[in-house]
Amino acid sequence: MKAKAIVIIILIVLIIIFVLQNTEMVKVNLWFWDINIPGALLLFVCFAIGLIIGLLIPSSRKSKSPEPD
Repeated sequence: MKAKAIVIIILIVLIIIFVLQNTEMVKVNLWFWDINIPGALLLFVCFAIGLIIGLLIPSSRKSKSPEPD
Protein backbone atom coordinates (compact mmCIF):
# COMPACT_ATOMS: atom_id res chain seq x y z
CA MET A 1 0.00 0.00 0.00
CA LYS A 2 1.13 3.49 -0.64
CA ALA A 3 1.98 5.71 2.29
CA LYS A 4 -0.68 8.25 1.29
CA ALA A 5 -3.42 5.60 1.39
CA ILE A 6 -2.28 4.42 4.82
CA VAL A 7 -2.30 7.97 6.18
CA ILE A 8 -5.79 8.58 4.76
CA ILE A 9 -7.13 5.37 6.32
CA ILE A 10 -5.62 6.27 9.71
CA LEU A 11 -7.11 9.78 9.56
CA ILE A 12 -10.54 8.44 8.66
CA VAL A 13 -10.44 5.97 11.56
CA LEU A 14 -9.38 8.75 13.97
CA ILE A 15 -12.17 11.03 12.72
CA ILE A 16 -14.75 8.25 13.18
CA ILE A 17 -13.53 7.59 16.74
CA PHE A 18 -13.60 11.32 17.54
CA VAL A 19 -17.11 11.74 16.14
CA LEU A 20 -18.49 8.72 17.97
CA GLN A 21 -17.14 10.00 21.29
CA ASN A 22 -18.99 13.31 20.87
CA THR A 23 -22.62 12.24 20.79
CA GLU A 24 -24.12 14.75 23.25
CA MET A 25 -26.64 17.28 21.97
CA VAL A 26 -25.31 20.72 21.03
CA LYS A 27 -27.19 23.91 20.30
CA VAL A 28 -26.38 25.56 16.96
CA ASN A 29 -27.37 29.20 16.45
CA LEU A 30 -27.33 30.34 12.85
CA TRP A 31 -28.97 33.70 12.16
CA PHE A 32 -32.64 33.05 12.93
CA TRP A 33 -32.40 29.32 13.57
CA ASP A 34 -31.73 27.53 16.85
CA ILE A 35 -31.14 23.83 16.28
CA ASN A 36 -30.29 21.07 18.77
CA ILE A 37 -28.40 18.26 17.05
CA PRO A 38 -25.99 15.56 18.18
CA GLY A 39 -22.38 16.71 18.24
CA ALA A 40 -21.39 13.73 16.09
CA LEU A 41 -23.74 14.84 13.33
CA LEU A 42 -22.43 18.41 13.48
CA LEU A 43 -18.82 17.20 13.27
CA PHE A 44 -19.62 14.87 10.38
CA VAL A 45 -21.44 17.60 8.44
CA CYS A 46 -18.54 20.05 8.96
CA PHE A 47 -16.05 17.41 7.85
CA ALA A 48 -18.11 16.54 4.77
CA ILE A 49 -18.47 20.20 3.77
CA GLY A 50 -14.72 20.71 4.16
CA LEU A 51 -14.02 17.61 2.10
CA ILE A 52 -16.35 18.72 -0.69
CA ILE A 53 -14.84 22.22 -0.76
CA GLY A 54 -11.35 20.73 -0.83
CA LEU A 55 -12.25 18.54 -3.77
CA LEU A 56 -13.97 21.32 -5.72
CA ILE A 57 -11.20 23.91 -5.39
CA PRO A 58 -8.34 22.98 -7.69
CA SER A 59 -4.97 22.68 -6.08
CA SER A 60 -2.43 25.39 -6.88
CA ARG A 61 0.33 22.76 -6.76
CA LYS A 62 -0.75 21.20 -10.04
CA SER A 63 1.79 21.97 -12.69
CA LYS A 64 0.64 24.03 -15.62
CA SER A 65 2.00 23.42 -19.06
CA PRO A 66 4.42 26.14 -20.10
CA GLU A 67 3.04 28.65 -22.55
CA PRO A 68 4.88 29.04 -25.86
CA ASP A 69 7.04 32.15 -26.21
